[in-house]
Amino acid sequence: MQKYKFSRCSCETRELIKNGGFEIRSNEPDYPFQYWEQVNPNFAIINNSPNVAIVAYEGLSAARFESSDSAEEIDKSVSLQQKVIVTPGCVYKLSFAENLLFKGNTTAAAIPLLTARVFYVDNFGNDVDLIIVPIFKFSLVHDPNRGYTFHEAVTEVPIPCDVSELIVRFDYFENSTDGSVWLLDGVSLRAASPISACCEKSMKCIL
Repeated sequence: MQKYKFSRCSCETRELIKNGGFEIRSNEPDYPFQYWEQVNPNFAIINNSPNVAIVAYEGLSAARFESSDSAEEIDKSVSLQQKVIVTPGCVYKLSFAENLLFKGNTTAAAIPLLTARVFYVDNFGNDVDLIIVPIFKFSLVHDPNRGYTFHEAVTEVPIPCDVSELIVRFDYFENSTDGSVWLLDGVSLRAASPISACCEKSMKCIL
């Protein structure tokens, strides 16, 4: 058996998401906040304007997912993502807070489909999901303007030994005439295991 040595056995103890509180805005194209990329915008945007009043979960800012009003129902969507370097073989925990708002001063809001994902891209270019958190909103009367809801989820299996980069993505989709507003804040990704499973395998190989 060919011997190899895994370069790192301990999983990280620090926060891996950068600018998870969305306090630092960006002027780069497609990056409304530093380290956060807006992808696949379709009649919806990530609004980072400092002139828009935002109630944050923590700090002073939050990412504002916002779709436009329209005369007819059309698909509106946008995603916000960050690529994160991780240690192969570790288990990770994602946490975040989100808040659905009324659109402007209206008394009704669209109910968007919201999903948090942690995934990697395999050698064939396919997305492989490790965490999927569907965020359900059911009522136009009770769900908007209820404040922030905290979510957390853990990868059910360790990161594969040939994967060192994950993508944390938040997907927003709705198809109404009213449009909607959704706030995201306090995003965190941390290791939930102390030792890499890949390190244990490499030690067996060395022996």
